[in-house]
Amino acid sequence: MESVTDRKLYQLLGDFNMFSYFSVGRLNTRDASNMPFIIWPNGSPCLVGNLYMLSLLERKGRGQQGLSRKGKKGGSMGDYAAKVSQLLRRCYRDEIDPICLEDAKFTDYISEIRRETSSYNPSQPKKSESTVIATGKVWLNFLDFVGRFYGYRDFVSADGTIRAREEKHVTITHNGKKIYRTYLTHHSFGSPGRQHRRNPITKEQIKQLKAAIRIDNSSAFVKVRRACMIELLTDTGARRTEIANLKVDDVLKALEMKHPVLRLDTLKQGEGAERYIPVFTTALKKLRQYIEVERRKLMRKSYKYNIDHGYLFVSARTGDPLTSPVISNEINHLRKVAGIKSQVCAHMFRHAFITNLFIHFIKRHELSNEDEFRRALLDSRTFVAEIINWTGHLQTQSVEYYIHLAFRDLSSYTETVSSVHLVMAIGKYFEEEDELLTMLEEGMPATEYRQRLIALRELAHLDFDIARQRESTLSQT
Repeated sequence: MESVTDRKLYQLLGDFNMFSYFSVGRLNTRDASNMPFIIWPNGSPCLVGNLYMLSLLERKGRGQQGLSRKGKKGGSMGDYAAKVSQLLRRCYRDEIDPICLEDAKFTDYISEIRRETSSYNPSQPKKSESTVIATGKVWLNFLDFVGRFYGYRDFVSADGTIRAREEKHVTITHNGKKIYRTYLTHHSFGSPGRQHRRNPITKEQIKQLKAAIRIDNSSAFVKVRRACMIELLTDTGARRTEIANLKVDDVLKALEMKHPVLRLDTLKQGEGAERYIPVFTTALKKLRQYIEVERRKLMRKSYKYNIDHGYLFVSARTGDPLTSPVISNEINHLRKVAGIKSQVCAHMFRHAFITNLFIHFIKRHELSNEDEFRRALLDSRTFVAEIINWTGHLQTQSVEYYIHLAFRDLSSYTETVSSVHLVMAIGKYFEEEDELLTMLEEGMPATEYRQRLIALRELAHLDFDIARQRESTLSQT
């Protein structure tokens, strides 16, 4: 019998269309790209598992379409497939058909995943209690589907074979609309533990990562690519997959604009969702240098007989687009080179960006406490629009954590400039100037330092002018 941990039980189908309906002599299909396909541990297709995946195509996600299937792991549908796989492994190991699963065995399986230990630290559990509950809820949802598929509608119910009860939750959107959802829960579930929250990355840590790029024993291409990657993570607050999805055309179009904004795919809001983030000309100039020199040279070598796919960040070895896990690995590698002992990851740049953004908004609107901030979110449509446009959040509840961080850090905030855009542009200039000074101390020739400083000042003045114009336009709306 194979181990319960052996073999991945699902794979993504890639570009894929499936039957939708037949009408007026015409077959119509629907997009099912990146949908998970589930197998049993012996390699045979899991019929009921794949029927469940098909049912999820009709389920609404955070956007107006179905559950997300984006990314290397298949988005929300991939997460469902991964969780269902954990149940199917155990059923296969114990030779139990899912429809024959009993409440006691379900409870044993929940206890089993609760006892799993971390591969990185065997003294710690692999899953938090919140993750155990999230996994168990997917199992219940899947088993409820299994029961209905076999005509046993009470298979998962208060008095059914799997004794589960319904819980109702309400979510309030930014416009005050209440959304009600019903979830299945089980007596084996514990109380959710405190959710682990990463702190925002600090300016000092970013400075250390940038210094690590220069001292690391890597190629010139990789060094420039890593510098551009950190630039974008810092300036946009984008998720790692949103960074991986960036195209060369997105950067070139931003360079042509009078007031540059960078297009980003917005994850967790359905297929095709996007947003536009104001970006600094100083950052865009660096990206153009990377595109026209380092990237172009590599792509001519790697894609000699192929058409350029157009993605901004590419592998130094193959020229293929970088994936989001590679971006995480890059940041982790620089953390080790820099000797940073605490956690540093790509998502911490997003935490820092959003926290700093809220600090600027709080100062501009002269808000003195968290309650005033929340009222401003509800009362000001412009305020809410700015928040959502910059961060890519769908609901104001998603920003609660950042409200707390912003007021926590407000005591050390000393800016007096009223313009959010101008404050950020000034901050950007001083960060770039500090990096130049560090490079001068590391041995940069004085003549090169002077040339780059003059160029930086010219770009900074351009950013300042753009910031003033943006704020003027905003105040008139």
